[in-house]
Amino acid sequence: MNEFEEVELFAELATRLKVAHARVRRLRLPNEAKVALIRRLLVITDAAKHDLADADRRLTKLMDELDAGPASSRDTAEA
Repeated sequence: MNEFEEVELFAELATRLKVAHARVRRLRLPNEAKVALIRRLLVITDAAKHDLADADRRLTKLMDELDAGPASSRDTAEA
């Protein structure tokens, strides 16, 4: 992957993270469940600094869980 592609992927991931944060903020969940989701997003953000592919995989998994419903997001501890 060349530098331009890497920057492009990072920008796309940043946009998706922004959307994910907005979705989590809108969820009607107990505070501790929201905090757990926000922590997962922070872990994904940190992972993006070192491994874009891993961060992308983690974010895709989290977004899939959010699409499935808040109970599945709350029950999954893996970031």
